[in-house]
Amino acid sequence: MKYDLFISDYDGTLGVAPKNDIDAETLSAIKRFTDKGGVFAVCSGRETSSIMRILKAQNLKGVVASFQGARITDIESGKNIFNGGLSAEKAIEVLDAVSSSGLTPIAYGESELFIQARTPYVENYEKAVGLVGKITDIKEEVKRQRENVSKICWLGDDKVVNAVEKELNARYKGVGVKFNSGAKCLLEAINPDCGKGVAVKFIANYYNIPLEKVLAVGDSTNDIDLLVGPWHGVAVGDGREELKAVADEVTVPFREKPVKLLLEKYCLD
Repeated sequence: MKYDLFISDYDGTLGVAPKNDIDAETLSAIKRFTDKGGVFAVCSGRETSSIMRILKAQNLKGVVASFQGARITDIESGKNIFNGGLSAEKAIEVLDAVSSSGLTPIAYGESELFIQARTPYVENYEKAVGLVGKITDIKEEVKRQRENVSKICWLGDDKVVNAVEKELNARYKGVGVKFNSGAKCLLEAINPDCGKGVAVKFIANYYNIPLEKVLAVGDSTNDIDLLVGPWHGVAVGDGREELKAVADEVTVPFREKPVKLLLEKYCLD
């Protein structure tokens, strides 16, 4: 095998909401890869219980990185092996920075989704992640948590999301917080020290696999860190142009089963 560790984004790469299943041919390729001794992991922006539920239903094992890499969990035991995120102070700072945009903030607790208000954008998001949000004052909820906040998000018009993302990334320049759009109409704020690229390094070290023996694949701008590093980064063919620009390789569109194709190309005889 050319690569011993294969790390895949979920939405738009391995599966897609709201059905949230993985096609049988891709699952078969994953099993053949792991039967040969390869390690397959998922790195998603989703909340931990949401992505865990999906992967368990497909009988996948190993580890999963959720919240953009801020939490890494063993699928079988449910034990968290890495926890990170934004400090409460930084989370409040970015909530204030976005407050005038008209976007609706949401946040995650240990296993809950908190929403500022229920809007059509929020309702679509709830359906996609399979969670019902609890309406609360997001800033006060962050203050109550007092520990690392896994992820702060905002939902609203996609043009507003893209404009705010560019403005705030120019302001912060990746220091302390990074903004990206993991899906249409969704703005995310993460700690760049606990992002998907850090998760790749952590998982590789966890399994004692050299980074040059790692392949990572994704489709959106929140996968840029997942793809950029001393490993092989692949962009899905119908993914975001910003991601394709930094990828080592661009593969087929999602409908053509990119994970299956890459496993067969690099990891299976």
